[in-house]
Amino acid sequence: MSFNLNEEIIEGHLVTTETKKLWAVEMDLAKKLLEVCKKYNLRIWADGGTLLGAVRHKGFIPWDDDMDFVMFRDDYNKLLEIGPIEFKEPYFFQSIYTDNTWGGMAKLRRSDTAMIDSIYKQLKDRNSGIFVDIIVLDGIPDNKLEFKKEYNWISVKRRLLTRYGVYKSDYTSLRAALRTMAVKLYFIFHDYYKVQQKVVNMLSRNKITNTIYCTLIDLYASSGIPLNKINRREHIWYNETVELPFCNMMLPAPIGYHKLLTSIYGDYMTPVKGGALHSMLCVDCDRPYKEVLKELNTDN
Repeated sequence: MSFNLNEEIIEGHLVTTETKKLWAVEMDLAKKLLEVCKKYNLRIWADGGTLLGAVRHKGFIPWDDDMDFVMFRDDYNKLLEIGPIEFKEPYFFQSIYTDNTWGGMAKLRRSDTAMIDSIYKQLKDRNSGIFVDIIVLDGIPDNKLEFKKEYNWISVKRRLLTRYGVYKSDYTSLRAALRTMAVKLYFIFHDYYKVQQKVVNMLSRNKITNTIYCTLIDLYASSGIPLNKINRREHIWYNETVELPFCNMMLPAPIGYHKLLTSIYGDYMTPVKGGALHSMLCVDCDRPYKEVLKELNTDN
């Protein structure tokens, strides 16, 4: 994919050649993801900073470092089935069913690149190539008390699943050791994937078309976001899809993107400079993550 890699200043921010190379890899991943979704008629939309960048900059926010997409639960479940088949090397489809990753989202990665999280030593072995996020949208109960009960239950289960499936055993302190042993004890009596399925079943109860609101409930629960910080969206904002220019490609966006962005950012057309969301130890667009990890482990 042709892309200008020259260093430049955008919105007063210096965008380096290395950042441009990262963006180019992420756009390649996005293009591949959208091709597969189109092939299987799966609905998908740009979200978060990616959607904001498309609307405000017609490309990346100058200080952003990733791309986010969202899908309804039904389409997301279909992608979970076809992803491991459709995405061949160097692409790697990563989900809780294919690799050690968090619930609430999947990732499409490039195995011939590296994006190493700063806490990589705490994580179980997994693909650590550059990625784009694929996040699931679920309907939520209109009744606030019912939603609170559901969210709290999902949050507890997600913390257990993440602690057991994603992180290595931790005995660095008494508190960490007790938590590790408690989680291991829980999964002696509960099957990991059956607990995962119970969470999905709970999330699937509220069909988006039967509710007023939807949100990234699984991601929020997995990330420990407080209930009062959750962004609620009206499902009618996603009734149609429009195409928005993004660098040298087009991205799908929900027809109600103005209301969506306003609900998240307020006056979203006024840039507010922020830092990258990810805490990465190493990003390498030219070498496989396995090679980079081996080097990091040797250095340490």
